[in-house]
Amino acid sequence: MPLTYDIVQKKIKTVMRLARPSDLLSEEAIEKFLDSLPFSISGTYGGNTTCVEIRTDDDTVFIIDAGSGIRPLGSRLFAEERFRGKGIINLFITHSHWDHIMGLLFFTPIYIPGNLIRFYSAFPDIEQRLRYQQVDTHFPAGFDSHMLAKKEFYDLSEKEPSIIEGVKVSSKELNHPGKSYAYKFEQNGKNIIFASDAEFNLDNMDGVAEYVEFFRGADVLIFDTQYTLAESFQKIDWGHSSAQMATDIAIKSEVKKLILFHHDNSYDDEKMDAVALQAAQYREMAAPGSQLKIMPAYEGLEMVL
Repeated sequence: MPLTYDIVQKKIKTVMRLARPSDLLSEEAIEKFLDSLPFSISGTYGGNTTCVEIRTDDDTVFIIDAGSGIRPLGSRLFAEERFRGKGIINLFITHSHWDHIMGLLFFTPIYIPGNLIRFYSAFPDIEQRLRYQQVDTHFPAGFDSHMLAKKEFYDLSEKEPSIIEGVKVSSKELNHPGKSYAYKFEQNGKNIIFASDAEFNLDNMDGVAEYVEFFRGADVLIFDTQYTLAESFQKIDWGHSSAQMATDIAIKSEVKKLILFHHDNSYDDEKMDAVALQAAQYREMAAPGSQLKIMPAYEGLEMVL
């Protein structure tokens, strides 16, 4: 949920109410106090739609989806000299629902001549889909007339992995209205899997084995956890999963770290803390002693593999 004035005021009042005089005596004391607070009080999970950046060992840039989060990412990339006319960006599109492509319209590097944007998707018509959101009845800047970076389009196949900039990339179709695809990125014995916009519920668990095999042993699994378990029962065929279901699949797949992703836009920070706690409690109940790490995604989260 995007922050509003009222939400910010509530956070400030809560911090002031919890602080003791000794917590404010020095910068060190303040930092220690803030670190002791729940994330929902000291920070925010954010409100942008889907966009994830991956940097390889040689600093090659991979981006997954072009939701509104790609706008601030574009500004950060533009601060690097190479993306002002000599940059190469590999952009993977999981599907073309607008919350996953709407930010492309405000992605600075794609407007710069000399940059190269390579689009990858398991949808063979992804170029036409992206062009469609920029017809003049939808947006004033044209796909060709204004977006002056060179654009190339490549198909990904479920049947055979692709090697892109030295990274092995595999794809797998997910259960989502209109279809979506999970992408697995592997290099130097490490791998990260992005599997958002996927519905797993009690009615389709018979087919979960093939996904467990695809996810098996992932260092990081970024997984759709839009709903609480109770809400997921009320929203069958809406295309999203729960944190408990994600945790169960991650345990079966022997995943090392599960990232809870695609938060419901009606959830505030306190609700997200509760979702993360429920996932951790389910892990302890379903697999006592499990080494699975669970972390809710938030804007600015960085991990090193």
